[in-house]
Amino acid sequence: MERKQLGMNDILPPELIHGILLRVPAEDLFRLRFVSKLWHSFISDPDFAESHYNLYSAASSGSVLVKDHTNACCVSLDTLFDVTAAAPPTFKVVSLPSKKTPCSLFRLLGSCRGFLLLEEKPANFLVIWNPLTGSSKTISYSHIASEIQPDDAFRYGFGFDASRDDYLIVLSWLDNYNQHRLVCFSLRTNSWINLDAALPKSISRRKQQLSGWFLHGAIHWLCYSSKDCIDDGILIFDLKERSFSKISMPQQLVGDYPIYLTILRGCLALYSYDIDNHKTEIWVMKEYKVPSSWILMYEIPYGNNLPLCMSNGNDIIALNFIPRYCKIRFAKYNVSGKLLNYSPLPLSEYYNFHRSFSVYTESLFPFPCDIKDRDKKKKTGQECFEQHDDVAKD
Repeated sequence: MERKQLGMNDILPPELIHGILLRVPAEDLFRLRFVSKLWHSFISDPDFAESHYNLYSAASSGSVLVKDHTNACCVSLDTLFDVTAAAPPTFKVVSLPSKKTPCSLFRLLGSCRGFLLLEEKPANFLVIWNPLTGSSKTISYSHIASEIQPDDAFRYGFGFDASRDDYLIVLSWLDNYNQHRLVCFSLRTNSWINLDAALPKSISRRKQQLSGWFLHGAIHWLCYSSKDCIDDGILIFDLKERSFSKISMPQQLVGDYPIYLTILRGCLALYSYDIDNHKTEIWVMKEYKVPSSWILMYEIPYGNNLPLCMSNGNDIIALNFIPRYCKIRFAKYNVSGKLLNYSPLPLSEYYNFHRSFSVYTESLFPFPCDIKDRDKKKKTGQECFEQHDDVAKD
């Protein structure tokens, strides 16, 4: 009778409970953090959050978020092709971080360690948002937007500087005097910082805004050398060194257009749609910053495909869309480009927004603007998750 009245914390040693919780999905952990003081201390610990994120990101477990300017929903990639599941995969609706009426229009710009970077229009705000916890921070960049001409290239980047334990938003553009400008917003200091870093070569103006990819402590963009042609490289901004560098792309892709940059299982990847042959080619850089390691990894002959991630094997999960039939769906292909199966999840209503998908790994990291408070709370393990709607001053 006495044993029946004991709880898990009384029966299992703390280190075993810690190990079990590490293997619980972040969404469930967020709900379980108030089960007991012991569980709360584990789940709220920044070191636990780091270990949990590394475990799940290494396993390629993640979610994909779909946005149509005002609404958002997400689905776990683990459930997309689970034929043994009792129910088909479904989207979970999540509330975008806006309290304005009428609603603002949002655009996805990037992701980093479970946080998403959004652009909020028409107010010229950037928003850092954790879809799992609902935490968000709104940052004004209206003082920068006033300097940018409509036909200028305006590059965004969002990443984590481990050397300073700081999240940074990076903006790069040409000002009214045709001079390159570079600034970053530090979540640790809650301020904009002017940076002086020379570009490897001049970058011409573009009408579109370009979003960077975060990998290995740096932001990565494709280099455009003219209006209709992509240059032969990828522009890199190192967040620790605060400097630019450049690596070349496969010679087979030089001059092709359009080409898109993405990340597949921790590697830089380029993909393009061959209209003449009706196939999608995906090149992967197997060794970071080693141009000779580029390989043509996939040739998918099934319409236009947007690669999202690689499964635990070498299979690739992609968004397949056919403009002629206005059809869009999740699909899985093997390394030979053979179609394995389609996900039963319906996507017809999201067809016009297929470029607004973002893959990310859910995380329990403390919200970036709480970094200073976190350092104080870490000693007691009593950190809490709060809703933020601070607006950084110009």
